[in-house]
Amino acid sequence: MDVLEKALLVDELKHLIVGLNDNKASLFEIAKSKQRIKDICASCNDPLFQDELTAFKEFMQQEEFSKQDLEDYGFSMTYRGTYNFMGRVESALFASADMGWAALRQSQHWQIWVIRPSLSFLKSPWMTSTQEALEWLKKHSREFIRTDEELKTIIPVLEAHNEMPTTLSAQEQLSLLRKETTNFESQLEAIIQEKIQPVTPSSNSSTVTATRPRPSFRQNSPSVANINKAKPVALKDFNLDGLLCRLERVDPKLYPSLYRVELHDEINQNIKIDWLYLKAENDEQPHWGTAQIFIAEQLYEQGQFSHYVVLIGTHSVDYAITVLQAYTDQRHTRTSSIHQTTWTTFKKFYHQHETLFNECIMNGAQVWQRNEEAYPYIPASFINTKKFIPFEETAANFLTPIILLKEHQKIRVIHGAERIKLSAEDQAYPYLLLDRTDGYTWQLIRQVISRLAQPISVNDLYQALENSDLS
Repeated sequence: MDVLEKALLVDELKHLIVGLNDNKASLFEIAKSKQRIKDICASCNDPLFQDELTAFKEFMQQEEFSKQDLEDYGFSMTYRGTYNFMGRVESALFASADMGWAALRQSQHWQIWVIRPSLSFLKSPWMTSTQEALEWLKKHSREFIRTDEELKTIIPVLEAHNEMPTTLSAQEQLSLLRKETTNFESQLEAIIQEKIQPVTPSSNSSTVTATRPRPSFRQNSPSVANINKAKPVALKDFNLDGLLCRLERVDPKLYPSLYRVELHDEINQNIKIDWLYLKAENDEQPHWGTAQIFIAEQLYEQGQFSHYVVLIGTHSVDYAITVLQAYTDQRHTRTSSIHQTTWTTFKKFYHQHETLFNECIMNGAQVWQRNEEAYPYIPASFINTKKFIPFEETAANFLTPIILLKEHQKIRVIHGAERIKLSAEDQAYPYLLLDRTDGYTWQLIRQVISRLAQPISVNDLYQALENSDLS
């Protein structure tokens, strides 16, 4: 390999690394860049050049769990991948809901997610290395994850799907493998062409391509050759009232005008939000100054808070409820309630769970709830979880609300210790709120509690407080 080829490859690798750190890149673009880096590393056998590739190899190893570490700890068979977005972690785990774990990676930190039989998640604290993450997994996931050795003892040995008869000669086996690879590549190419649009090259990019040829390696390798032939592709950006995003049609048959919105700055949010947009046939956007949006609270099957689904593009309450129910019924969560607010309010406050809850849920209009026992969910960060009046509570489940007292700028727990201790990872809790300004003093609450037989249920205490004399 000559000096020019080396220089071009090093320059290409640098551009690929920059692309991997860009949170606007799609999953396809990320996978394509990673594969290109791996192919370059595998194709260049020059010992001198291997030293120059070390930094790029280390970057790839930092991006994901190494195969050797996964095998050493015994978690390779249940590993579902490492992702930069919460939604992608959930999708990967829901796809193999019986058992599995994945990692959420942000800013050189890892968080382990383990799926539980109830389709909820066990989450680790944020950790600074994959080794630390695997140690945590080893200590805390025994109830939900089996090791590779355990799985090998309970899973029968099956013939590989594409196992070839032993009677075939080596040449015939090689020919068959090449045929299968060609078929796979053609199918993959068809899927890619269906999902993405080729970028129209500008005059500048044409000039660069003409003056800077790309070297090719191992011309007899189908995978490398195929990558070298790949055309530049990108998903079309869409401007949603100043927010750059990508649109993906949800279900062409059921709702042809309904699109899933993928925001470029999703990673900056501290709460997961699925955005849906009802796109007009003539591409005319709503009048954003008066536009309404609908926010649906999503719960896991057990009752833990999952995320919000936001619908943009309609003023009709009935139509919004129908669309949101149809969309969420196909997912692994259920809608607890739907609130309506203005687009301008939502756009201003959607970044943070706390401000979103305050401005869009508390100050929004509730237009639907699943049943009379459905409660709104308050962010855990709002609550002082220490009980000021100790007493024995009845057992709780994830749907059991906690009773809160708002006084001045603080929200304190009156009843809910049993509910809170069910999970340390909950982002929000179902709640019933009392306000000190309405006459609910600590003295009154203490008197009511003293008159009830313990353990006290949340319904009995709330009913007694509502019926008490507030004068």
